[in-house]
Amino acid sequence: MVRFSDIIKTKGKKGETGKPPEPAKQGKGFRLSDSWFFKSRNLDTLSPKKVLRRASSFEAESFYHSFVDRARETGQWVKNDMQISPSPILSDLHAVVEKDLIDSLYKYVMSVKNEAEDIFTHTVDVTFTSLKIGKGMNYDIKMMLKLGLAAFLENVGMYKIPEDILSVKGKLSESDLTLIRKHPETSYDLLMTLGDRYTWLAEAALSTHERADGSGYPSGLKEAEIPELSAVIGLADIYCAMIRNRPYRDKFTRTDAVNSIIQADRWKFPSKILKIFLKQISLFPVNSWVKLNNGQIGRVLFTDRRHPLSPVIEILYNDKQEKLDERKEISLTDDPLLYIEGWIDPDELVQEGGPIE
Repeated sequence: MVRFSDIIKTKGKKGETGKPPEPAKQGKGFRLSDSWFFKSRNLDTLSPKKVLRRASSFEAESFYHSFVDRARETGQWVKNDMQISPSPILSDLHAVVEKDLIDSLYKYVMSVKNEAEDIFTHTVDVTFTSLKIGKGMNYDIKMMLKLGLAAFLENVGMYKIPEDILSVKGKLSESDLTLIRKHPETSYDLLMTLGDRYTWLAEAALSTHERADGSGYPSGLKEAEIPELSAVIGLADIYCAMIRNRPYRDKFTRTDAVNSIIQADRWKFPSKILKIFLKQISLFPVNSWVKLNNGQIGRVLFTDRRHPLSPVIEILYNDKQEKLDERKEISLTDDPLLYIEGWIDPDELVQEGGPIE
């Protein structure tokens, strides 16, 4: 078994397993222009910046699907009472951190339409949202790997819960609710079988549903009693759950989810982590749809920590809600006369051909 410390020491070495197929081919001599991504597309009209952006998006997509597959594999191990192997997960995470793909992966996660989201895609959502927050907290590579691994495995106890309970529409019975609320303890027991080296991992998973105000479970821990990694993952978990559909409710808009966390959950998390979350996620998150004061409608491409209310917008509709033939980018920081008037649900843009994907 590969040790966690070995991965830290052997930065840059490639294992034979645990890598998404495409990124694994990108060795020391790999050039972006050699990939099929560039050879199969006419990119002559794009600026170098946009070409690199698209290449990064392609690589993020490859890693995303690799992590979803890894989550399904882990779920099968748990259901079959097989021991979890952290090594391939750490190997994938190391590649992501080393390639500086966290922002691209977070952006891709937020762009995927998982209308019927399952526990596996939720696991990946939480993993890269947690890493996005961890990056804002300036964690070093060792802490980023620990955060990513803990986020990926914090819900392994849920794999023991029958699918018919997880998919119940409406209010759960008291017995079913009690079973679900025991999953942190189940996760702890499963991860403790990995040995002393991973005791921290089991403790992190046990505490991700604890809250700083003492309202969490299973132990009602408060403030400093909760490991910092657990608090980061817990915040990411709440946000990711809110912005996806659930059997018992419709999803929140991303802006509404952020506002709800600020207003209703602000005392449940350390102020330091909450501030970093707001800086990293923004009131107008990447890929959210917004309406400008001039009536135009677009999608958020980038956010700026220094100007959280003035992101870069890709304009997709004119002020008459007609699709534009050519998309254009506007930086609200560079145009003080424009500002975001409100959030738009793209599903409500009833135009011929539907909203732009």
